[in-house]
Amino acid sequence: MKKYLLIAGLLCAATIPPAFAVTKCVKLTSSTTCSNVSGKGSDWSMTCNGVSVSGVSFCSNQKGEDLGATATSLSMASSIDSNEYCWCRMISPAVSQWVYFGVINGPVSAAMTCSSCSNYCASIIRANETTRSALFSNLSD
Repeated sequence: MKKYLLIAGLLCAATIPPAFAVTKCVKLTSSTTCSNVSGKGSDWSMTCNGVSVSGVSFCSNQKGEDLGATATSLSMASSIDSNEYCWCRMISPAVSQWVYFGVINGPVSAAMTCSSCSNYCASIIRANETTRSALFSNLSD
Protein backbone atom coordinates (compact mmCIF):
# COMPACT_ATOMS: atom_id res chain seq x y z
CA MET A 1 0.00 0.00 0.00
CA LYS A 2 2.85 2.37 0.85
CA LYS A 3 4.32 1.68 -2.55
CA TYR A 4 1.13 2.83 -4.32
CA LEU A 5 0.88 5.99 -2.22
CA LEU A 6 4.50 6.82 -2.98
CA ILE A 7 3.94 6.33 -6.73
CA ALA A 8 0.75 8.43 -6.62
CA GLY A 9 2.58 11.19 -4.74
CA LEU A 10 5.43 11.22 -7.25
CA LEU A 11 2.98 11.37 -10.17
CA CYS A 12 1.17 14.33 -8.57
CA ALA A 13 4.44 16.16 -7.93
CA ALA A 14 5.59 15.58 -11.50
CA THR A 15 2.34 16.77 -13.10
CA ILE A 16 1.77 19.92 -11.01
CA PRO A 17 3.50 22.84 -12.76
CA PRO A 18 5.91 24.96 -10.69
CA ALA A 19 4.92 28.49 -9.65
CA PHE A 20 6.78 31.41 -11.18
CA ALA A 21 6.95 35.02 -10.04
CA VAL A 22 4.74 37.49 -11.85
CA THR A 23 6.44 40.50 -13.39
CA LYS A 24 4.63 43.78 -13.98
CA CYS A 25 5.70 45.59 -17.11
CA VAL A 26 4.80 49.24 -16.93
CA LYS A 27 7.00 51.67 -18.82
CA LEU A 28 7.41 54.70 -16.57
CA THR A 29 10.57 56.76 -17.02
CA SER A 30 11.74 60.31 -16.37
CA SER A 31 10.60 61.26 -19.90
CA THR A 32 7.07 59.95 -19.27
CA THR A 33 4.35 62.54 -19.85
CA CYS A 34 1.82 62.86 -17.02
CA SER A 35 -1.55 64.63 -16.94
CA ASN A 36 -4.86 64.69 -15.03
CA VAL A 37 -3.05 65.40 -11.77
CA SER A 38 -4.97 65.70 -8.54
CA GLY A 39 -4.30 65.66 -4.82
CA LYS A 40 -6.75 65.34 -1.97
CA GLY A 41 -5.90 64.75 1.67
CA SER A 42 -2.72 62.71 1.65
CA ASP A 43 -3.52 60.98 -1.68
CA TRP A 44 -2.47 62.04 -5.14
CA SER A 45 -3.10 60.59 -8.60
CA MET A 46 -2.40 61.18 -12.26
CA THR A 47 -2.25 59.49 -15.65
CA CYS A 48 1.20 58.84 -17.14
CA ASN A 49 1.37 57.51 -20.71
CA GLY A 50 -2.12 56.06 -20.28
CA VAL A 51 -1.26 54.36 -16.97
CA SER A 52 -3.12 55.34 -13.78
CA VAL A 53 -0.53 56.27 -11.16
CA SER A 54 -1.42 56.97 -7.54
CA GLY A 55 0.42 57.60 -4.33
CA VAL A 56 0.52 59.17 -0.90
CA SER A 57 2.21 62.19 0.61
CA PHE A 58 3.69 62.60 4.08
CA CYS A 59 4.97 65.55 6.07
CA SER A 60 8.08 64.61 8.03
CA ASN A 61 10.67 66.30 10.21
CA GLN A 62 13.29 64.61 8.03
CA LYS A 63 14.80 66.87 5.38
CA GLY A 64 16.05 65.43 2.09
CA GLU A 65 19.41 66.37 0.57
CA ASP A 66 17.67 68.01 -2.39
CA LEU A 67 14.62 67.68 -4.66
CA GLY A 68 14.30 64.04 -5.72
CA ALA A 69 16.30 62.56 -2.82
CA THR A 70 14.94 59.16 -1.72
CA ALA A 71 14.41 57.38 1.60
CA THR A 72 13.12 53.95 2.57
CA SER A 73 11.54 55.23 5.80
CA LEU A 74 10.68 58.59 7.35
CA SER A 75 10.48 60.05 10.83
CA MET A 76 7.86 62.30 12.37
CA ALA A 77 8.23 64.81 15.20
CA SER A 78 5.75 64.93 18.06
CA SER A 79 5.29 68.65 17.40
CA ILE A 80 3.19 68.95 14.24
CA ASP A 81 4.88 72.25 13.35
CA SER A 82 8.23 70.47 13.02
CA ASN A 83 6.95 68.19 10.24
CA GLU A 84 7.48 70.66 7.42
CA TYR A 85 9.20 68.51 4.79
CA CYS A 86 7.00 67.08 2.04
CA TRP A 87 7.70 63.51 0.85
CA CYS A 88 5.74 61.43 -1.67
CA ARG A 89 5.52 57.77 -2.54
CA MET A 90 3.91 55.98 -5.47
CA ILE A 91 1.77 53.01 -4.41
CA SER A 92 0.26 51.96 -7.75
CA PRO A 93 1.06 50.43 -10.22
CA ALA A 94 4.17 49.72 -8.12
CA VAL A 95 5.61 50.90 -4.81
CA SER A 96 8.42 53.47 -4.89
CA GLN A 97 10.73 54.77 -2.22
CA TRP A 98 9.81 58.01 -0.49
CA VAL A 99 10.87 60.96 -2.67
CA TYR A 100 11.69 64.39 -1.21
CA PHE A 101 9.72 67.31 -2.61
CA GLY A 102 10.87 70.15 -0.37
CA VAL A 103 9.71 72.42 2.41
CA ILE A 104 6.08 73.38 2.50
CA ASN A 105 6.01 77.02 3.61
CA GLY A 106 2.70 78.46 4.67
CA PRO A 107 1.36 81.58 6.35
CA VAL A 108 0.05 79.78 9.46
CA SER A 109 1.97 76.62 10.32
CA ALA A 110 3.30 73.36 8.92
CA ALA A 111 0.08 71.66 10.07
CA MET A 112 -1.96 73.98 7.88
CA THR A 113 0.29 73.65 4.84
CA CYS A 114 0.89 69.90 5.13
CA SER A 115 -2.57 69.43 3.64
CA SER A 116 -1.23 70.86 0.38
CA CYS A 117 1.64 68.33 0.18
CA SER A 118 -0.31 65.89 -2.04
CA ASN A 119 -1.18 68.64 -4.56
CA TYR A 120 2.43 69.76 -4.52
CA CYS A 121 3.62 66.19 -5.17
CA ALA A 122 1.33 65.70 -8.14
CA SER A 123 2.24 69.06 -9.69
CA ILE A 124 6.00 68.58 -9.31
CA ILE A 125 5.90 64.99 -10.60
CA ARG A 126 4.11 66.23 -13.73
CA ALA A 127 6.50 69.14 -14.27
CA ASN A 128 9.90 67.91 -13.05
CA GLU A 129 12.00 65.18 -14.68
CA THR A 130 14.20 64.71 -11.57
CA THR A 131 11.24 63.78 -9.37
CA ARG A 132 9.75 61.47 -12.01
CA SER A 133 13.09 59.71 -12.33
CA ALA A 134 13.37 59.25 -8.55
CA LEU A 135 9.76 58.07 -8.28
CA PHE A 136 9.90 55.60 -11.16
CA SER A 137 13.26 54.02 -10.13
CA ASN A 138 13.85 51.12 -7.71
CA LEU A 139 10.23 49.96 -7.75
CA SER A 140 8.78 46.99 -5.87
CA ASP A 141 5.44 45.22 -5.78
